[in-house]
Amino acid sequence: MNILHAITLAALLQHAPAVPVVTCHTGTVSYKFVGTPGATFSYAGATYSVPSSGSIELLAVGGKAYLAANGRSLPLDASPLDAFGTRTVPLQAPAAAGDTIPNTINN
Repeated sequence: MNILHAITLAALLQHAPAVPVVTCHTGTVSYKFVGTPGATFSYAGATYSVPSSGSIELLAVGGKAYLAANGRSLPLDASPLDAFGTRTVPLQAPAAAGDTIPNTINN
């Protein structure tokens, strides 16, 4: 081994190449809306209907996400996030015509 090989080998051993850093997507990738078949809701400006399977999965849209169903707007970040980045969002069944909403009086 000559001096050039020794210097090159010493340089390689002292400065190990940087290990590449793998970064996974952290955050919501998709939403799985679960509810009674035929229930309608709005997400990202479009209206959807739950199919006969009882669930529909949609890709997440960047920014704050809100669900509009039964005349209410709800944040979607409250649902738990699974290992694959999917949030399962339960849809409430619409209130029947005979159902009454109790009145609450705060004193």
